[in-house]
Amino acid sequence: MRLIKRAVRPFFLALVALVNVVERAFASSRHAYKILLIPGFERLRWGIGAWRAWANFYHAYRRVPAYRDYIDRLGGKPEIMLDHVTKPDLSSIPEMDKESYVKKYPQEERLLDGKLPSMGVMVDESSGSSGMPTSWVRGKTERMITKQMMQMTFLRITGEDETLFILNAFALGAWATGMNVAISLTDTTILKSTGPNLDKIVNTINEFGPRFRYVVMGYPPFLKTLVDDPRLDWSKYTIDAAFGGEGVSESLRGYLLKKFRRVIGSYGASDLEVNLALESELTINLRRALLGDERLRKAIVRTEYGVTPMIFQYNPLAYYLEENASGELVATISRPYNISPKIRYNIHDRGHALRFSELKRILREAGHGNILKNSGRILDLPLLFIYGRSDMSIEYYGAKVTPDSLREILFGLDVLAPVLSTFRLISYEDAAHNKRMEVAVELVEGATLPFPAEMLQETVFEKLAAMNGDFLNAWKRTATADNMPELRVFAFNTGPFEGGQRRLKNEYVASNIKYDKL
Repeated sequence: MRLIKRAVRPFFLALVALVNVVERAFASSRHAYKILLIPGFERLRWGIGAWRAWANFYHAYRRVPAYRDYIDRLGGKPEIMLDHVTKPDLSSIPEMDKESYVKKYPQEERLLDGKLPSMGVMVDESSGSSGMPTSWVRGKTERMITKQMMQMTFLRITGEDETLFILNAFALGAWATGMNVAISLTDTTILKSTGPNLDKIVNTINEFGPRFRYVVMGYPPFLKTLVDDPRLDWSKYTIDAAFGGEGVSESLRGYLLKKFRRVIGSYGASDLEVNLALESELTINLRRALLGDERLRKAIVRTEYGVTPMIFQYNPLAYYLEENASGELVATISRPYNISPKIRYNIHDRGHALRFSELKRILREAGHGNILKNSGRILDLPLLFIYGRSDMSIEYYGAKVTPDSLREILFGLDVLAPVLSTFRLISYEDAAHNKRMEVAVELVEGATLPFPAEMLQETVFEKLAAMNGDFLNAWKRTATADNMPELRVFAFNTGPFEGGQRRLKNEYVASNIKYDKL
């Protein structure tokens, strides 16, 4: 690698400035992004995105007091190198995360010029799923850009030739997802924010009738509950689902598609932006192909995680995404308009990106070129693979077991899915200080398991062993006879599920608890 030459910088900075001017000038119109994302310029967008992130690092260092102090404490501005294709390698810039940066500095010190603007600012809040709720400050220009991007990508998926009636079932109030969805989509659709309330959604659909195309947006467990509600005559309506906050297995998607016409996911984070990446027909078809072709799976995904990742596409001009040595996703918001810049921010999701050109090569070599042909209108944008939270797993005799893999298994069982409410992966010490693993399954209210729990336990762990070789070794070869993994079935709102969910998102993991808490 070579040091960035001063002679190289003006050319790339001119391109960065041009993109910034176009984006800012047309921030109130989504048509600008149709120009910036026009197919055929994949390589140019990828390179400009990296240089844009590079420029934003220096912008943040110069104008954000907290970030300048953070970098100085870690040795000062690093020497940034060029990689082999003349784009900057940002890996020398220190990572930041909520613990090391957000919680260490006051809110205003993390803003441009250390000041909170007196108008045009929106403050939303994350759910506190990994700690106390945190406030996130968003300025006028960044919100306008996010709004236009959300409208463009959303209408690309649902189509622009029908009147859309959106039912926002995300949590309301100050929570980031619900607030941003409501603000972003009101201009181009009919929108009612119901929150996760079954009665309101069912009554609204029945009240307004079948002349609209409905889109229910919410967390997957809630969408599953809606599908199971008998009060809707689904045959009379056209209803799509858009989910976020957590992934779905293709088994669960298939279950939802028994009633919904389309089921599309979005990926984001309150720390960054709520609509960072979106599923497309291409990514869904690719994910289904991965489940049926081990060779293709090994060529694309990190098979050591034992889970099929969620797959999205994202705008490389807006986000520069990297995978660090621990397999975690590190994100830089490349736009200079965000009043609270995020440079190489680690949200502790396991993930990685794949360029579209590389995907085409892999599909061609694996004999899956038909995926591209059968995926409708395709944007040549990079793909993002998300495997779940890096800290949302438990260890069982050295094997890492994730809720993502269990979700895929449990919702894939046709006899279980209709009566399954949720589940929890539990790690605890018993009275003899043995670390144990338990899968707790909660049934929907009033339901009973249609077969013995022992049969379900054997089926689930056999399927888990087939997906996760480390678990197979632990279960069949390492674990003692008196410390086998267990699966227990609970009636609704009993056992570890008593009192319901304490947070907005379902809690799928409980670790380091005492055995008498179960």
